[in-house]
Amino acid sequence: MERSTRVLLTVVIMALGAAGLLALTVYPFQYGLGESLILVGALVGALLFQTVLDDTSF
Repeated sequence: MERSTRVLLTVVIMALGAAGLLALTVYPFQYGLGESLILVGALVGALLFQTVLDDTSF
């Protein structure tokens, strides 16, 4: 995967994470900021790992 494609996907994932954080902190979910950060952080971390680090070999 090209570097520009990775950067674009990373930006899209981060934007979705920000939208998810906003969605989790407002009604009807009523999660607190801490719970929202944990949920969104785990989701964004998993998506970034699969998108950005998927081509690397360990």
